[in-house]
Amino acid sequence: MVVPITRAEVLHRAASWVRVPYSQTAFHTNRYGTYRTDCSGFASMAFGLPDVPHGGLNTVDLIAVSTPIGKDELLPADVLIDPTGDRTTRHVVLFEAWADPRRTHYLGREQCGGLGTVCRTLVYPYDGGPRGYRPYRLDHVVDPGP
Repeated sequence: MVVPITRAEVLHRAASWVRVPYSQTAFHTNRYGTYRTDCSGFASMAFGLPDVPHGGLNTVDLIAVSTPIGKDELLPADVLIDPTGDRTTRHVVLFEAWADPRRTHYLGREQCGGLGTVCRTLVYPYDGGPRGYRPYRLDHVVDPGP
């Protein structure tokens, strides 16, 4: 069962993963449960999604519990998801804030290969790459944001 969650709680939970190495097969346990240490496991933990049976949802399944939104609708604790490709190319990043007034860069928190858990400035939609990143809002986030 998915429990409603606030944006502040999502961001607080996301910040709890510090120096967690990336792996699609390993798990990390903290006070919120035991989740895969890949991008979708990290997102599942941040959003309070069930950690069983596989350590959180996968990237495609995150879309199933989300609603597509426009770039101008992005609020802290929304996500950008690229569902294309296979499990080695799909990705999700947690949106925290716009980094510039033109909304070309944003602060994103993610679990990514080679880096582990990071919070960094990204070019919208994701480092300017040609992939299929789109913004989404998870359906069980209860507050509209700031």
